[in-house]
Amino acid sequence: MRKLYIYFAVVFASLAMTSCFDDPGADSFIALNEVEFDAGNLPNGLTTTQTRTSATQTNEVQIQVNRVSTSASAAVTVEISVDPTSTAVSGVHYSLGTTSVTIPANTWTVNFPVTILTGNIDPSEAPVLKLLISSASGAEVSKAYGDLAINIRVVCPSAISTDTDVWTASTSTIYGNFTKDVTFKPLGNGLYVVSDISAGLYAAFGFDQTQEVVYGDNCGKITFVREGLNQFAISNPASGETVGAFDPATNTVTMYWADVPNGIVNAKTTLVKK
Repeated sequence: MRKLYIYFAVVFASLAMTSCFDDPGADSFIALNEVEFDAGNLPNGLTTTQTRTSATQTNEVQIQVNRVSTSASAAVTVEISVDPTSTAVSGVHYSLGTTSVTIPANTWTVNFPVTILTGNIDPSEAPVLKLLISSASGAEVSKAYGDLAINIRVVCPSAISTDTDVWTASTSTIYGNFTKDVTFKPLGNGLYVVSDISAGLYAAFGFDQTQEVVYGDNCGKITFVREGLNQFAISNPASGETVGAFDPATNTVTMYWADVPNGIVNAKTTLVKK
């Protein structure tokens, strides 16, 4: 009987203590109501690359604006301005047809159009357009994602290779000289992926035949863009030659790369179309 009494006493005390705590229900829910740039979370901003084909060419880029809220019952009008620190010049690098955009009721996103004046931009330029959400009717502006840098890039038309072309790759490193047939497939906007930048070096040591790297062609200048499918920390060389070239007369491409963890500081790979 004493044990049963103690049990009920403990249960009663537990219920009494529980009633002292606040109910973490709807009353404690934070009602968020903000607007933001969808790409505002990108650390280096949004990059748009256009292939220039004429001096009068323009391209429209859509910048997504989001509503971050618990309700979308009302429309929200978003005012957008240009940060004065932008290096892109209105009427030279870009134009804006409007400086406001409305997210309709029961809608969570809308696009803000930016016109890139591609024909005016030299491929050597790298203008940056910085947009700011200056205000919003019926919502707050996100402190974290209320600004966006748009990196405007223009490249020349590029037709170095096709999906079916085969190239002979050769390279020389501290591990010896290597030669191998590879592909150099186009990805669009002057980008190409080489199937094995090492020309068989890694395969000679038992690794995969595929060691991809993506390169960009900008008016005949070939630069490292990013890694593709590979097993090593292949990167752009930190020193020495970094910019290769395409010679249309000989159908030859030169590219530079590095694999610092394996002692390759600056390697040159040459492709010759077969």
